[in-house]
Amino acid sequence: MRMTFVFLLAAALLAGCDNNDQNTGPSDAKQGPSSQQSGNAKGNTGELVRILHTLEKTDAQCQDDGCPRVQLEWLTFENQPVLNQAITTQLAAMLVQNQGNTPHDGTIESLVDAFLADASDMAMASRQGWELNATIKRQTRRGDLLTLRMDSYEYTGGAHGQPGVQYFHWDLARQQKLTLNDLLEPGKQLAFWELARSQHQKWLDEENMDKAFRDSWPFDRTDNVYFGKDGLVLHYNVYHIAPYAMGQPTLTIPYEQLGGIVREKYLNP
Repeated sequence: MRMTFVFLLAAALLAGCDNNDQNTGPSDAKQGPSSQQSGNAKGNTGELVRILHTLEKTDAQCQDDGCPRVQLEWLTFENQPVLNQAITTQLAAMLVQNQGNTPHDGTIESLVDAFLADASDMAMASRQGWELNATIKRQTRRGDLLTLRMDSYEYTGGAHGQPGVQYFHWDLARQQKLTLNDLLEPGKQLAFWELARSQHQKWLDEENMDKAFRDSWPFDRTDNVYFGKDGLVLHYNVYHIAPYAMGQPTLTIPYEQLGGIVREKYLNP
């Protein structure tokens, strides 16, 4: 199968330097092949300079309006090789879930090819508009804690596609990926989940959910969290604690309840 492979040069995006705040918009960009960035790096825990990458690929032999396609947009950072490798690995892991049965070598390009190859083998794929999208962007920066939001969307026919969100936490000082448990004080996991369960009950009450709903969609834990404006936000993907039609519910534990539960250096950077 002959493919077209296009690295889209990023257009002029908002530029600036990452700060230790809750700004969720783009900050820095630099011109380069399939990338863009600007600004100055000042070490692991200082300002970060972003490099934005965009990849779009489709089957050149398909001439229909709904040709299978893949669109990716992700970022790396100047002078952050360990972080960049972790981001690339995470992106590849997101694509592995959707690559189908075609062999691949684990690289982003081969995973994209695998998805398109599987689509080309399906007679209905060109009419169904198969697509695979993934976006990685900055969610928050709190001191040394950088949080990225990783969105994905897959459609391979049927009533609707499958969206998904993952949050990626990176300690810039320690140069390592963090899990939710790493954000909590030792031994405070049970206390944290009691707070989360309380917020879930509050959400059910606010939504006026009946007993049938509560029995069918009980509370569950999630590692998908980020520091929001008012507290630590728990993000649930579709079908986790609610049906598809309700989208991706969130629960917010207020900051004033998290003292002694979330590590101080992350709670009050």
